[in-house]
Formats: sequence, structure tokens, C-alpha cells
Amino acid sequence: MYMMERYIKIKELSELTGVSVRTLQYYDEINLLSPAYTNEYGHRFYDSNSFSKMFVIISLKNMGMSLNNINQYVNNNDFDIRLFIKEEKHRIETAITDLQLRLMRLSRLEEQVSEKQDITPYIIPFFSQITNEASISRLQIENMTQNKDTNFTFNIKGWNAFIKDLDYCFKNKLSSNDEKTIKCIKYWKENILEANQVSDEMIKFAEEYYQKDSTNTFGITEENYKYLVEVINEYDKIQ
Repeated sequence: MYMMERYIKIKELSELTGVSVRTLQYYDEINLLSPAYTNEYGHRFYDSNSFSKMFVIISLKNMGMSLNNINQYVNNNDFDIRLFIKEEKHRIETAITDLQLRLMRLSRLEEQVSEKQDITPYIIPFFSQITNEASISRLQIENMTQNKDTNFTFNIKGWNAFIKDLDYCFKNKLSSNDEKTIKCIKYWKENILEANQVSDEMIKFAEEYYQKDSTNTFGITEENYKYLVEVINEYDKIQ
């Protein structure tokens, strides 16, 4: 009888900690928090150590630690919590920076939407590419909103073929006088620069953007864009 007074049932631990009975059962299944005692009927009972350990688990979980890492830490396995703190802080700081950047992009777009109700579809991706380091004047954005083409279309098959050709030319280091390279150059000029009336300022911004951001944007990467600019310049010189 005295021994049983040391224990509480799983339902009672659930009520004390705010963790569901099913979750406590799962923690037992993965050996994260095993009962202090299990009777012959399979009923789980917990003691004061279980209660203390449960709050350590809750605290670490609220800090973003995975159950696997929590398991390693609370069960005295080889786990460097200092390294976890450093990595988790870096992850959170990166996430905060990303959210701030998204907020800035939305704010820029909101300014234009509030002033001009006829924003054309092709301007939206431009705002998604604004970086913290980008210095975009209101005049540049204003120039982009002047195009009132409401019949905007985009041939995705043509773009996909262009990206495949561009990647092939880049990987094989084809020169500007190669037939496949010339095909890429003409596509870019006719379907991107001329069709969308891209100014020299926006071309310069795009070049800076792809040089600083290595992410893949609709198939255009830092490497293949830089290659494209080089072969276009070479091609223009010999024309």
C-alpha cells in the first residue's frame, strides 16, 4: 500500500502536465519516458522523477528540440546540448531574416497595389525577388507598372525547352557562335527582353540578383544566368 502511494496513474500525470494520455503512451513506446512501474494488468504508474523528467521534456520541446534529440539528452546518451543551442539559434535567426524579407516584399507590393489597381501579372515575380540588399527606386517600379498589357501570356513549354538548352550549353561550355547557344540567345532576347520591354536598369538588377542569390528561380540559376550574359555579350560584339 505504501509503495502504491508513491505513484500516480497515467491519467493523473496527463492532468498535471497537460500532456495527453496518448502522447504519454507514445513516449513510453519510444522509450522517452517509461513508467516508473507497470502492474500485472499493464497499467502505467509514474513517480516524482517521472514528473520532473516530463517537464524537462516539455521545456526542450518548446525550444524546438526534436523528440529524438530530447531522448538522447534526457536518457544520458552522448548529446551535445551546447551544439544544439548554437544550431537552433542559427536556424531561428535565419527564419526571422526570411520572414522580415517576406514582409518587406509584401510591403513593397502593397504600396503599388494601393496606388495602382491594374498591376499586370508579370510584375508579381519581380517583387518576390527583392532582396535586403536591393536598391530599387520607385521610378524603376513605376516604369514596370506602365505596361497595361492585359493579355499577358507565357509559353511554359517554350521556357522549359529554353532552360534545357541553356543548361546543355552551360555544361558543355558552348561558344556564342554555336547553333544551340544562338537559339538560347534569340529566345531570351525575343521572349524576355523585347517582349517585356526590360530596361537596362532592370537587366543590371537581375544580374546582381543572380550573382548574389544562388537559389533556383524558374530554372535560372546563378551559374547558367552568368553564362547566358557572357554569351549574349560575345554574340552582340560579332554582329
